Amino acid sequence: MQTRITGTTMPVLEFILEPHESIISEAGELSWMSSSVQMTTHTQFAGGGGLFGALKRVAGGGSLFMTEYRALGTSGEVAFATKLPGHIVPVEVSPGHEYMIHRHGFLCATPQIKISVGFQRSLGAGIFGGSGFLLQHLSGQGTAWLELSGEVAHQTPPLGFGLRFIDLTDQQHEKLRSLLQPIS
Repeated sequence: MQTRITGTTMPVLEFILEPHESIISEAGELSWMSSSVQMTTHTQFAGGGGLFGALKRVAGGGSLFMTEYRALGTSGEVAFATKLPGHIVPVEVSPGHEYMIHRHGFLCATPQIKISVGFQRSLGAGIFGGSGFLLQHLSGQGTAWLELSGEVAHQTPPLGFGLRFIDLTDQQHEKLRSLLQPIS
């Protein structure tokens, strides 16, 4: 699978899928595809194992139906575009590296990604945070592409930079301490 993000203000994510490779997205996200790509819509994709799994995805702001785009026989092209000016950002998802994203941030992913509902743990963040209490939780193993409206700033914190986390359990504090070791 080859990917390419083109454009600046309204970027487009293009895939070249080799035979039998696939990508999934929520229903209605497709911009265009070549004739060698088969489109299948179902509730079972993205961790929607049965009605309950699909309803959890819907509660997080996703759609009931997910669409799989699979190249058949020969390679094929699939493309997704942003709906608002912003950026398309790829993220690697794996156990221990899961993401909570805003309700409409999911653009597409490799088939092993699961989407479910995530909750704000803080009453203030849920009310005043702008995204409400419900978020989309991305888990599984693979790559997801997120649609982020507005500008994205990448920053590398200086050595010794400290982060303050509030409302974490003791186990979460220990996990963070193990991940945030100083670089020697």
